[in-house]
Amino acid sequence: MRRGEYFEAHESFEDVWRAADPAEKDFFQGLVHVTVAWYQARRGNRTGCERQLAKAQRRLAAFVPEHRGVDVALLLTSVENAVQTVAAGSLDLFPPLLSSTTWDDRPLAREAPYGCSVVVWRCHGGKREYLVLHRRAPGDAAYEGDWAWTPPSGARLPGESLDQAARRELHEETGLRLPIEGTDLGRDEWAVYVAEAPSGAAIVLDAEHDRFRWVDADEAERICLPAMVGTSIGAVERRLSSGHGSSPRNG
Repeated sequence: MRRGEYFEAHESFEDVWRAADPAEKDFFQGLVHVTVAWYQARRGNRTGCERQLAKAQRRLAAFVPEHRGVDVALLLTSVENAVQTVAAGSLDLFPPLLSSTTWDDRPLAREAPYGCSVVVWRCHGGKREYLVLHRRAPGDAAYEGDWAWTPPSGARLPGESLDQAARRELHEETGLRLPIEGTDLGRDEWAVYVAEAPSGAAIVLDAEHDRFRWVDADEAERICLPAMVGTSIGAVERRLSSGHGSSPRNG
């Protein structure tokens, strides 16, 4: 599910649900409903998505706050946010949150925005290029799906401001210390920053990533999935091309 492979995740959870003890069937069926809701949103099926979200809420409520390593309270917050997004007329759902810790076991902020991306660009050879990082996938170095390629990004830690999170993630993931600028190009759950790098900036990757590329905006939009990731880079490109720079962040 963390990779955005919702159809495959729903099949796996269904297998577990069928074999589960009666006391746990609602938990696993609730996870099935979550995966199907996000799958239906991706297919543009609003009615199917709404129905699955409602079923997920009913099935999972009894397992708050945590069950089998899943932060059910946080997951239900994701489901409720998705309900509100769909009610507002959009199927562009932020990915469901399953854990209150990062990949390296650091605690996450439990209130939105949960983190941020820093869209790093440079002028090289007379053209604008964007820095994208490839996330290390255990056992599958060739993985190119959701969350494989992203700009420097990461979760906000408890008590950390967005600006602090953006600077920390940029340095941790790339070794860069650059002036950052907030934008209004993000969403309630996730902020987007912009930073300009020198043409010859040296990139030092962390253990979470195995390679990086400097690419033009079209290529960044193509390889950075899900679409909301690549779209943010495209939005920065259009703003920079218009000569307006990055507008101040709302609020």
